[in-house]
Amino acid sequence: MSSPICWSCVQRNGIILAEAGCDDGSKNIIKTAQKITNMKPTAGWEVSSNFSMRSNPYRGIKFHLHECAGEIDDTAYSIPDDIIIWAFSCVYNTTECSEETAKAFLTKLVFVSEPLRGMPWWREGGTLSAQPSFAPTLQQQMENVEQIDRLAIMQQHVDETKAIMHNNIENILERGDKIEDLQEEATKLNAAAKVFKKNAKKVKRFQMLQNAKRGVLVGTAVTGAVGVCIIPPLIALL
Repeated sequence: MSSPICWSCVQRNGIILAEAGCDDGSKNIIKTAQKITNMKPTAGWEVSSNFSMRSNPYRGIKFHLHECAGEIDDTAYSIPDDIIIWAFSCVYNTTECSEETAKAFLTKLVFVSEPLRGMPWWREGGTLSAQPSFAPTLQQQMENVEQIDRLAIMQQHVDETKAIMHNNIENILERGDKIEDLQEEATKLNAAAKVFKKNAKKVKRFQMLQNAKRGVLVGTAVTGAVGVCIIPPLIALL
């Protein structure tokens, strides 16, 4: 049975570092993936426009993480404006997966990749520089999305992404962007808080990080055991 998450990728400043997934034969997934990865970075979430459900049930979604490079490492990296914009994207089947589940999936990728984003090939590498090491992890997370406790990860992703989006807005303001450009993101932030205000108790961040670490370890172990685990890119080389 195929995963409701059909494709996913991680980008740094618009460069696709790793991706996993396959098309449906009609290029609907490819088109949706290209559309979402090319959308302008914001302080938080971006969702691709609706397509005809009959011809294309797929939808793209992307989350941005704005990082001040100087706060992470003392090494002098050549990063424009001293900012790194990490983007975590996926394409999901709207007939099998909700938008909140797709958002929760991407939130987990943020924490799965956290220990790796300081690596030179992540911070300075070109297209697909993290493909050999991280694509197997992407594939595994996509395959396991249906086994996740959806209510728990939805609660978790709201808390975590709210904190990240607040930091993103602060970084954007420090760069001198207009406050008006952030009004829509602030509205989304408030709406998310209201929707999940009455949910059951929050899942502890420690549990999510533990699960994320296990995901990285399993992905790395599988790659090491096989020797070379090749997952071909879908859109990075188009």
